[in-house]
Formats: sequence, C-alpha cells, structure tokens
Amino acid sequence: MSLKIEIIDDFLDKEDLNSLQNLKLKNTPDRKMNVYVKKIDKADKISGSGIEDETALKFQKSYHDKAMKLLRKLNSEKADLYEYSEFGITDTGTNYNFPIHNDTPNKLLSGVIFLSPEKSEGTKFYKNKKGDGENSIEWKVNRGVFFSRLENHSWHSFNNGENGVRRVLIYNLMTYDLKRVCEIEGVNPIFVKFKHLVNPYLYRFFKFVI
Repeated sequence: MSLKIEIIDDFLDKEDLNSLQNLKLKNTPDRKMNVYVKKIDKADKISGSGIEDETALKFQKSYHDKAMKLLRKLNSEKADLYEYSEFGITDTGTNYNFPIHNDTPNKLLSGVIFLSPEKSEGTKFYKNKKGDGENSIEWKVNRGVFFSRLENHSWHSFNNGENGVRRVLIYNLMTYDLKRVCEIEGVNPIFVKFKHLVNPYLYRFFKFVI
C-alpha cells in the first residue's frame, strides 16, 4: 500500500497568504518550535490560539470545500467521518529537526501550506520509520501538500536550516471516530490509540517516537 500525496501550488488566495506571513506571534528561538492551533466544528464553534477567530472562519468558508474534495480523492471512505477542522500556524526556529513520525488517526486529511521564508526546506516522506526511500517535497511559498494518513505508510518529517524561522499553515480535517478510522485502515484500534497517546510524551522527554 502506497501513500497518495497531492501537491497544489498557489493554494491560498494572495490576501490570505499575506495575512499569515505577516501575522505577529511570539519569537521562535533557535532549535525551538511554536505551534498555534484553531479548531472549528461544523457549527462554527471556535477554540484555540494563533489565527484570529474571524480569519479562521473566513478560511473555513473559503477552503473547506476544496479540502473535502481532496479528502474524497485521497481516501473517499473517510470523507463521511469529518467532524471539525484545524488551522494551525507552526513557527520552527533554525537548526531544528523533527523526527520521522506518522500522523494521529483522528486526522482524516493532513495538509501543510508553506508560508515563509522564500527559501526553506519542505516536507520529507519515507517508506518506513527508518527513513528508507526518502521523497522530499521541495519548499515553495504557498505550496500545499496533502495526504490522508495510513498507519505505517505515511511516515514523514521536516527540518529547518539557517534561513530563518520556517512558518507553515497546518490545515487538517478531523474526526472523533477513531474506531471507524482503524476499521478503514485495517489496524487494531487499541494499539493505535495507545501508540499515539504515548508518542507526545516520548518526544517531549526523549526526542523520539514509536
């Protein structure tokens, strides 16, 4: 089973791109990462930090249909499980390496849009956790990279060099129905849930994931 990846250049409207590039957030030091996430459900109820509520609502109205179309193309069985969206800004400081990992099963569609600077490093995909078969998606401002995760088939990572703070927009379509996701992927829901519960602690204290 191979992972399907969709790459869309000029994903955001120019006005939206500029607003995110110029969004004032706290400084991100060398070898650190700051993450700000806004959650929007089907009733437009909003929680989280980073993007202003009005901006998040605008993005939801502007890009939701586009994202759902991508989900149906990448994994049509998961489309009916959609319950909420996440819009996140991730600012990564220089000389930072994020480990090879697999996204959590509540992510139906995982998306990253490269925002700034003009030159940076994109997202890398692999055949396995060891990093074999690297497929590097080149950085390009306003390029969107989307996939629907598959347990043990969507390993990826990113890093940042010396070109300044790496800013991206994370755009995910989400669900609470982990059991059904695991049924679709053909994996044990108990094992998957345990693994993704402990991974944040392993990364925080030991800088690795299972």
